[in-house]
Amino acid sequence: MRNDRSLNRYVSAGGTVVYKLPVEAFPGHFTNCYVVMTDPVTLLDAASGQEGSNASMLDAFRRLRDEFGVPVDLSDVGRLFLTHGHIDHFGGLNFVVEQSGAQIGIHELDASVVQYFKERLILNTKNLHLFLDRAGLSAGTVGKLLTMNKWSKDLFRAAKVDFTFNEGTLEGTPFEIYHTPGHCPGQVCIRLDDILFTADHVLSHITPNQSPEFISRYTGLGHYLESLKKVHAIPGLSLGLGGHEDAIADLPARVDETVKFHEARLEKTLGLCDRPKSIKEISRELFGERQDYHVLLAFLETGAHVEYLYERGRLAVTNIEDVEQEYNPVLLYQRQ
Repeated sequence: MRNDRSLNRYVSAGGTVVYKLPVEAFPGHFTNCYVVMTDPVTLLDAASGQEGSNASMLDAFRRLRDEFGVPVDLSDVGRLFLTHGHIDHFGGLNFVVEQSGAQIGIHELDASVVQYFKERLILNTKNLHLFLDRAGLSAGTVGKLLTMNKWSKDLFRAAKVDFTFNEGTLEGTPFEIYHTPGHCPGQVCIRLDDILFTADHVLSHITPNQSPEFISRYTGLGHYLESLKKVHAIPGLSLGLGGHEDAIADLPARVDETVKFHEARLEKTLGLCDRPKSIKEISRELFGERQDYHVLLAFLETGAHVEYLYERGRLAVTNIEDVEQEYNPVLLYQRQ
């Protein structure tokens, strides 16, 4: 992922000023939070909530005052919109609320991530465990990846959500919500005049990591590709502002690139399955050797593409007798 540490100013076609705040959510990992100069002031996303992330958030507001002369502090934020339920975007909400008293809004499918965080983490971890077992990993590797997946998340304290949204114009605001599931169940893109805040749905250089819907509903590559079509069809946009990386000058072109990327990966995945293979084997051929958290990301990405092909009848499970007789065996996929 390309980190853009610049603090930038944008003006929508309707004259609303937006500032991009680069916040170091984790060491070396920046999340773009956005201050929108509405009444009250709106903040989009809150980074991770770790001590260093909160300090980075305060420093970004200091830079806003020093570099642009804008007399706005975190304490002036009146509402916080969370674009989706991933920890590097919502984890700092308690800090933001403590500093400002802001009202919290999130899509209804991700509200429980914030309000019943421990429950959702436990349930998703169970599903992830089942997926990794089916992928063909050893018990030791599965344990390490599950521990890795929970890193930093145990620090989050569940919080009350003040309001939820789904699709359409947010009453009393200049914002329009587009529900774009795939990367996350409650992922939204938020429109302000000719600007679309794309969060993690569309990024300027990389494609966001995909995971199988088996683990969490409304994720999965099928939902993601359908959501890309929705964004591509939005008229009158001149700029995309992502949750990471740089601004996107030509959003439809970037969406087309993203779709082509996944189409190519699907074809490559299909080509690798000329004989029965586990997700572990397919992932190794797709991504090679990976280290640390990138091992988990590679398995999830592979699983999402295999699931997409399987659901559409282009792959089949070849060891169905094992599936019938065993609780959760390794699944072997082959091209049809």
